[in-house]
Amino acid sequence: MAMMDSLYADDDADDGYRQVCERCRRARVVCVCSAVARVLDADGIGAPIRHSTKIFILQDRHEFRRALGSAVCCALALEKCEVKWHDVRDGGGAEVPIPGGTLEGLGVLWPDESAIDLDDYCAMPVENRAPLDCLIVLDTTWSRAKAMYYAIPWLARVPKYVINPRRRSNYRIRKQPKEYCLSTAECVAQALSTLEPESRAHLVADCFDGMIDDQLEAESRALRAPRMRDRTGSKALRRAQAESTVSTVQNSY
Repeated sequence: MAMMDSLYADDDADDGYRQVCERCRRARVVCVCSAVARVLDADGIGAPIRHSTKIFILQDRHEFRRALGSAVCCALALEKCEVKWHDVRDGGGAEVPIPGGTLEGLGVLWPDESAIDLDDYCAMPVENRAPLDCLIVLDTTWSRAKAMYYAIPWLARVPKYVINPRRRSNYRIRKQPKEYCLSTAECVAQALSTLEPESRAHLVADCFDGMIDDQLEAESRALRAPRMRDRTGSKALRRAQAESTVSTVQNSY
C-alpha cells in the first residue's frame, strides 16, 4: 500500500476550488490521484498496474493545457507509462524524439489501411508478429489528430495498430465526434488489455470513469452551494483546473 500513498490528495488541506494537486495538476476537489487510488485499492492492487508493453503518450500542447484530459489516468495507474507533450506547430514535429532512440519494437495506435487490429495481432503465432515493446498513443482532439500525426515524420515508419471498440465512451463531460470514439485512457485500457489480458489494464478505464464521476459530483456540489455560486460554478471549477495546467512547465507528470 505504501506505493499508493503518493497518489492520494492531502486530506488535511482546506477544501477549495483554487487549490491544486501538485501531481495531477487538478483542483483538489477533483484530484485524479484520489480517483486512481480508490479504484486500484478497491481491486486489491494497491500499486500501479504492472505490464510489459510500455505505453508512450504523445500530447499536443492543446491537450496538455486541457483541464479534463484523460492521459493523466494512464500516467498514474500504469507502471510503464510516459506522457510527453510537444508543440508540433511550424515544423516542431520534426524535433519530437523517438522513444528509446530507435524505431525497433515501436507501434502506434493509428487508423490506417495498413493498420493491424490488435485482436488479429495477438491471434498470430508469436514468430510471425512484429515486435511490439512500446505502443505510442497520440493524445489530442480528433480534429487535430491528423495534423499531429503528419507533423511527426518518423511516425510514418512505425507499424500501425487499431482497436475495435468494445464499449461506447463514458466521456460524459466531453462530446465525442462519433459513437465509438474513445478517450485516450479508454483506448489505452483496451489496447493493453488486448495485448496483456492478465495485466488488469482494464482498470485504467475504471480510473477514467472515477475521474469523470468526481468531476460531475464536484460541479453538482458547487451548484448546490448558494453562497459560493458566483465563484464555484462548473465554469469556475474548470477555469481553475485550466489555470493550473498553464502554470506548469514540466514535460511529464
